[in-house]
Amino acid sequence: MTLTDVLASLPTIDNPLNGILPNFSIFGVEFTALWQKLVAGIWAVGIILAIVFVAVGVTQMAGASSSGNPAAYKDARTQAMWAGISLGILAALSVIVGAILAFFG
Repeated sequence: MTLTDVLASLPTIDNPLNGILPNFSIFGVEFTALWQKLVAGIWAVGIILAIVFVAVGVTQMAGASSSGNPAAYKDARTQAMWAGISLGILAALSVIVGAILAFFG
C-alpha cells in the first residue's frame, strides 16, 4: 500500500472558506476610510523613519571615514545598508503585498 492509496482512503473535508473573499465594506464606508487612513499614516511614518536612518547611517559613515575608524565605518555602513533595504521594502510594500495575494490567493 503506497502513501497515495492511504491518502485516497482518508475521508475528505470540504474547505469552509472556499469562495469567500475578504470584504471590509460590510463594516461601512466610514470604517473602510478609517483603516485605510491608519495604514497610510503608519506606512508614511515608517518611510520617514527609514529615510532618517539612512541619512544618519551615511553621516556616520562619513564621520568614521574621516576619522579613520574602520570598525565604526563598518557599523555605520551596516546601519545605512539595512535602512536602505527597509526603505526599498517600504516603498514597494503595495507591490509586495499584491504579489503575495496574487500568488497565494
